[in-house]
Amino acid sequence: MNLKISLLCLGILLSTFFLNQATFGQNITASGKVKNKTTGDPVIGASVNLQGSATTTSTDASGNFTISVPKGARLTITSIGYEPASIQINKEGTVTILLEEASKSLDEVVVVGYGTQKVTKVSGAISGVKAAAIEKLKPVRVEEAIQGTSGVNVIQSGSPGAQPLILIRGIPSYSNNGPLVVVDGVPQSQADLNSINPSDIESINVLKDAATAAIYGVSGGNGVIIVTTKAGRKNQKN
Repeated sequence: MNLKISLLCLGILLSTFFLNQATFGQNITASGKVKNKTTGDPVIGASVNLQGSATTTSTDASGNFTISVPKGARLTITSIGYEPASIQINKEGTVTILLEEASKSLDEVVVVGYGTQKVTKVSGAISGVKAAAIEKLKPVRVEEAIQGTSGVNVIQSGSPGAQPLILIRGIPSYSNNGPLVVVDGVPQSQADLNSINPSDIESINVLKDAATAAIYGVSGGNGVIIVTTKAGRKNQKN
């Protein structure tokens, strides 16, 4: 008798398991529209991925998409320039996904050689000083504007008007410790910094590692100080 009851319970458990598996295995068609949360414009070419699988589709020219997924599955929506979003699909129908634009700070770039790189990728290799910070410091010499910057040591000799020693990440070599100075794209010497009025500087970027300074070759081995001076802009006030 006990054996019959055990077999009956086992049969019920197995039938419930297979029924649940069959129900979960049934796919439903999910469709939706991806929009810009701020402007309401359709997001073209956004990637719509079924989490945990390789099933992916993308939005068309109107921001629409259609994808076949299991009931209860979660979709991840990503697009360049937007924060990722996700949504759970519990039934068939059309859903609207609003993507929020990524923070503008992620798009900030710094000058590296002949091109630019995002700050988020080189934040440990580059130190920067903006015009606003220079105006607050009111330095007499340009070198004073980068004094105290991470990885940069500015050593004053104590003599009036003497050129300070700049060391980027310690003493890099025995022969020459001075960094390369580039002003508005033109390589110059540190002595030329004394001819620049600090209030005329837009920004100063200090390249501290070999990867960011590689474009300058051996001359950039001790680091590179890139100075960008202010320039006139369209519709600028006098």
